[in-house]
Amino acid sequence: MTRLVEALHALGLEGEAELEDRWVKIQGQQCWVYIAEAAWGGGYYTWCEDPESRTVEFYLEPTEAIQAGLRRAAKA
Repeated sequence: MTRLVEALHALGLEGEAELEDRWVKIQGQQCWVYIAEAAWGGGYYTWCEDPESRTVEFYLEPTEAIQAGLRRAAKA
């Protein structure tokens, strides 16, 4: 299990994991949230499906990336 999926479970969330658990899709309040592990485990990218919140953000920790994505999805 990757750190991304471990963080998802630690937060009590469910999502769709893809690409050997290095990509996760979570339903946010207003839109889908995507979190992807950067190459060589260098961090995590997150973005929302909402056209106005599609900016990609980078985080070093998976928990930070998940929480930030969900916050943006709540504002979308």
